[in-house]
Parts: sequence; structure tokens; C-alpha cells
Amino acid sequence: MNVTFFKSKDCPQCPRAQQVLEETIEELGADISVRYVDISTQDGRIEALNNMVMNTPSLVVEEEVYGKDYLLDKSRLKEILAV
Repeated sequence: MNVTFFKSKDCPQCPRAQQVLEETIEELGADISVRYVDISTQDGRIEALNNMVMNTPSLVVEEEVYGKDYLLDKSRLKEILAV
């Protein structure tokens, strides 16, 4: 599975969300590839708009956008990643 994690250099919750995401993937032992996109860059902003991402941190999984409520909660994150 491929997922995209959207972050920003000015996002105070992004480092913790990234850590939770990486820990959750490791715990699941799943074959999940994460692509990181920084919306502080022009290319990142364009990609965020193309994926309907309005906030950081956000995760796109199979064209669905999940925000910080999922990214900061391992149990909720496991639900969307355990496919």
C-alpha cells in the first residue's frame, strides 16, 4: 500500500504525527510505503490541492484524506492502515 503524508515546516503537530505513523506501520508489520510531501513548497501545495488536503498533518490513503484526529491516535490509524 502507498500512502502520502502531508506536512509543513510550521506545523507543530506534524513531527508527532509522523512519529505515530511510522510507529504504527512498524507495529502492523505491513508493507506500506510512505511518501512525504511538504506543503511549504510550491510543488507540495499543488499536490495538496490536487488531493483535497486542506490542513497538516494529513494522510492520503486510497484517495481518502485523514487529518490529525487519525494521525495522533494509533488505534484509529491502525483501522485505516490495516487493509
